[in-house]
Amino acid sequence: MLKKNFIYFAIILFMATLIWFLSNDNKSTITSENNFAISDTASIRKIFIADRNGITITLNRNKNNWLVNNKYEVRKDAIETILATINQIKIKRPVSKNAFDNVIRNLSTTGVKVEIYTDQEIPIKTYTIGSSTSNHLGTYMYLAGSESPFVVHIPSFNGFLSPRYGIQGNKISESDWRSTNIFNLKTKSISRVTVNHFKKPEKSFTLITDSITLFNNFGNAVNFNRAMVFQFLDSFEQLNCESYKKHKDKIEFSSPLHQLIVNNDTLRTYVIGGNILKEKKDNYNVKRMYATFNNGDLMLIQDYVFNKVLITIDQLQ
Repeated sequence: MLKKNFIYFAIILFMATLIWFLSNDNKSTITSENNFAISDTASIRKIFIADRNGITITLNRNKNNWLVNNKYEVRKDAIETILATINQIKIKRPVSKNAFDNVIRNLSTTGVKVEIYTDQEIPIKTYTIGSSTSNHLGTYMYLAGSESPFVVHIPSFNGFLSPRYGIQGNKISESDWRSTNIFNLKTKSISRVTVNHFKKPEKSFTLITDSITLFNNFGNAVNFNRAMVFQFLDSFEQLNCESYKKHKDKIEFSSPLHQLIVNNDTLRTYVIGGNILKEKKDNYNVKRMYATFNNGDLMLIQDYVFNKVLITIDQLQ
């Protein structure tokens, strides 16, 4: 009986030792030194992102906003999302032995590099973002200096993380980070508005806000409805385009539909044609126009957003 109890005890001790060893070995690479997260995101001054196609994005924090590649203001929702992600990401588990080789291959060939800086010239975190796990609830990532990659996630967030860094299909794009805001003007900051309707020039007008005066297409002052004028001027707050598009040459020989001049800025709209919109993300039920702002990049604008400012003179009388 004593011999049998000893055998049972030995088996239990062996199993306990094996479980402890496997558990300890599985977690041994997860330490505070390979933590991806940064708790103080207010200290972040620059985020550098580079894909394997040679595209780079640099997000710089200024006094009042963020700039992408020192050219355009960054979308507020985009910078808030990436900073929240940097703060909240956690290691879920190490990469399994079965998946290890494929994950390493994916990271080295299609992974997107991220460098995060404070006030130092050397990044405080550098990591590579790879593909998602098969259930799309984790993302393969490698932190510089770690011995192996990890599956990383945000607790309670159901999804993979690469889109939160502006990554779509292992690629990044400057236009995805640009603010879509076109006009954000208070009434008191507007001195002059001209709306030209090229197909119906008689519907065009100019509004001068100093001692409010409305001029028709012939330059004659006409009567106006004061309430409608102020409603019109109030409409220039938070006017955003939908997105930016390539292939500006598609409108090179097109005649504009409208010309909207506000103070010293000019928006021109064009009818949509050709095959630029063949993308799954586009909702064909929404009416849109092409537009340029100060003769810059091609944009998509939605009718129901801009129709409140692309009005006719009749709507002010």
